[in-house]
Amino acid sequence: MPYLKHESGEATELRNSQILGDDSPLEFDEDGYAHVEDPAVADKLLTMHRHIERGGHGPDGSDDVDELDGETGTLPFNPESNTIDEIEQKLEDVDDEAALVALRNLEEDQQDRDGAKDAIDARLDELEE
Repeated sequence: MPYLKHESGEATELRNSQILGDDSPLEFDEDGYAHVEDPAVADKLLTMHRHIERGGHGPDGSDDVDELDGETGTLPFNPESNTIDEIEQKLEDVDDEAALVALRNLEEDQQDRDGAKDAIDARLDELEE
């Protein structure tokens, strides 16, 4: 469930009924962030609109959080911001299966690197043993 960030950094709307359908317009908050449920919709919007970009974890998000928070869904790190070697190293500290599954899904949505997905799968296998 990706966030998008508008280049203005301010509250605004993006109108695109072709992609958003009944959810048009997409409203960006006062910091310029908007939450999009479907990663495929986010990808289509990013392709069509040059004034928006991926917004990471949103306005309060961070790559330096330590654990998955069940209420906000915050992950221990953002795989997109790390090399495969860095991912492998950070995975050593992740013991939560739900966080690992979420990391794998995020990697698939972002860069879809086989090495990163293999590292996450290997860590999941270690936890099952």
